[in-house]
Amino acid sequence: MDRRLEICCYSVADAILAQNSGADRIELCAGRPEGGTTPSVGFLVQAAKSLKIPVVPMIRPRGGDFVYDDLEYAAMRVNARMIAEQGFSGVVFGILDDRNAIDVTRCTQLLADVRGINPAIEVTFHRAFDVVADPYRSYRILTELGFTRVLTSGQAETASAGLPLISELVGTYGNDPIVMPGGGVRTGNAEIFLNAGALDLHSSATLDSDSGVDADTVRTLARLVHA
Repeated sequence: MDRRLEICCYSVADAILAQNSGADRIELCAGRPEGGTTPSVGFLVQAAKSLKIPVVPMIRPRGGDFVYDDLEYAAMRVNARMIAEQGFSGVVFGILDDRNAIDVTRCTQLLADVRGINPAIEVTFHRAFDVVADPYRSYRILTELGFTRVLTSGQAETASAGLPLISELVGTYGNDPIVMPGGGVRTGNAEIFLNAGALDLHSSATLDSDSGVDADTVRTLARLVHA
């Protein structure tokens, strides 16, 4: 299976830069200070017009935890269906219950919503995975539900620190769904995840927390991923 580089982008300009520098896929987000929220309709429309590589928008109504009330969840369903109807190749979301376990009922419904529109749509469970109480059971649940990939830092502050769990998930379950390291993935540490068997890498490809996507960083990451 081919390896892929996903770049997290908070603007269409950054997404175009990442695409032109060798990214394979764009995770499209608003709300950078919150760690990523659902992009606006205008943002999504411009991205769809401007990008040729796969784009997976974030479905997250707010920052903070991943336990949502009924109104927030209803908004997530509306946004997810709209994104699927616009023809995006995938969506990204994560929903937990008040015990920090996968909310199976709500995840199942959201998956059905988007795959009822596009059966081939890819679905990523985001870093809500990093706060689940039991990562092994949670990974098995995500497998049964049919998620395409799991974005994770290995339940640590950074993916480098969480490498033991990332390696164990890849080794035990064989990237089904794909284990995608994210959280501090940079040019200087990308190879440790690739050597652990990761098929996808997720990075913001920035030089610091306040800057946008750096083209040289994307090019270097792409070269490593595709070596």
